[in-house]
Amino acid sequence: MAERDPVVAIGDRRESLDLAPYEEFLRLAREGLPGALVTVIGAEGSAPRGMGAAMVVRGDGSIVGTVGGGSLELLLVAHAREAIEDGRPRRLHYDFSGGPEQNLEKACLGKSEFFVQPAPASPRLHIFGAGHIGLALAPIATAAGFLVTLVDDRPGYPPAAVETPGVRTIHGAFEEAIEGLPFDERTYAVIVTYGHRQDEAVLRACLHRRWRYLGMIGSRAKVEQVFDAVGTDAASRQALERVHAPIGLDLGGRGPGEIAISIAAELQAVRHGRSEVRGMRAGRGSV
Repeated sequence: MAERDPVVAIGDRRESLDLAPYEEFLRLAREGLPGALVTVIGAEGSAPRGMGAAMVVRGDGSIVGTVGGGSLELLLVAHAREAIEDGRPRRLHYDFSGGPEQNLEKACLGKSEFFVQPAPASPRLHIFGAGHIGLALAPIATAAGFLVTLVDDRPGYPPAAVETPGVRTIHGAFEEAIEGLPFDERTYAVIVTYGHRQDEAVLRACLHRRWRYLGMIGSRAKVEQVFDAVGTDAASRQALERVHAPIGLDLGGRGPGEIAISIAAELQAVRHGRSEVRGMRAGRGSV
């Protein structure tokens, strides 16, 4: 039996390649920003753009590139924003070959097929403290798909020799760094500084920002002391109820690497909605 030709269609060489949408899609994915790539994967008849045309739709609905303009493009922007919201790709088919009364623009009478690929919604992790635990956690979180930023106010932290590839580092005051960092529903923040005063300052600065997870290291006695100092009003006390402290799941072990694994496990549990493991909490001493 002859093998069936796998080529379904061949595009029009007149459809030029515009790199701008791909460059913008790559930027959004690397920075963990919402976006979707819309590509024409099929075109017959009088279609506005041919196979290979592409545009990027950002989270706010703005676009880079075009797949034809007009009302059809507005529909595709709406589909792209839905894909950004639920993180699922889509294949769309529009058939206007039945006549002008079927067509949005009363002009193009062809068929068009589109593929919508949302950018991976990578969560951000801000690690405050580049001591033993922070340095151990950064590569684990990076391998798990987090966009990691490591912050420390001490000169020489983290040491250049142990900086993790792909991890952004910030040297400077914690409060100033927090002001410049993005916080949203995909933000995770871990407080593992070198002292109680610094932990408290970071907790105060992060508490009323938007975040998915906020955790602080320390023994139960230390956590209670810091919470008493920070929770001086109803809004702060309510926000503190969401803070994971003591941080990490109780997996056993007391070394920096073991504690980092327990923190990473808790981050993953929260990320994937595994609320049943949240009772496995651990009491940890500060770095």
